[in-house]
Amino acid sequence: MKTYAAILGLSLLSSATLANNYNTQIDVDYFSVDSFDTVKLEGTYYLNNVTTNNTAWSEAAFMGRNTSASLSYTNFDSDAYQLVLGGDYYNNDLFVGLDVAFTDVDGGSSDTTVVGEVGYFFAKNWMVSVSANDEDFSDSLALNTKYIAVLSEGRFVNFEVSYLNFDNDFISAADYFWTPQSSVGLSLSTEEGINGTIRAQHFFTPAVSLRLEYVSLEDSDDGFLLGLTGRF
Repeated sequence: MKTYAAILGLSLLSSATLANNYNTQIDVDYFSVDSFDTVKLEGTYYLNNVTTNNTAWSEAAFMGRNTSASLSYTNFDSDAYQLVLGGDYYNNDLFVGLDVAFTDVDGGSSDTTVVGEVGYFFAKNWMVSVSANDEDFSDSLALNTKYIAVLSEGRFVNFEVSYLNFDNDFISAADYFWTPQSSVGLSLSTEEGINGTIRAQHFFTPAVSLRLEYVSLEDSDDGFLLGLTGRF
């Protein structure tokens, strides 16, 4: 019930929040696969104003290199939950990301994992990074790159590629923005059990957006994600 209340509250954001700058973002995601439901609520605070001027709106914080802190809560079909405290730090061309995740499973087991990422901008909107977690450092090593191409007439293309050390897997994704507010994307993966995703996002106002994602899986029914974002 609290999740639905949060979604309703986001959809009713007043016109006072409809600005091109924001400091706070709230995301609510609902993911369903094989009758297994996952709900995630995340809040992110940016130390400086994020602007959507001359950006792809969903990528505004990356393109603006805005330092932030975040807190999220995920409920896995009432069988487990996870709390994640994270932060992204930008200093000129340097990027550092850190997440501390606490997971608790019904039955008494729990675990805390630290995930780190260090990146460098070789050009505007192009970053290369290395990431890993503290539990399986060598197996979790990944080399990542992200680039956003700025086209004419308010159009953008986002490219992302990751190489995963453990099984030599690749994950690649691309999103096309035909306007700053609207995008459609595709991701492909060589990881076991995951084929890829088809996704789309649209900002109805500068404060409210809707995200849809279809996930193709090998060993179960395909999954579906519905997400809502609010900014103020």
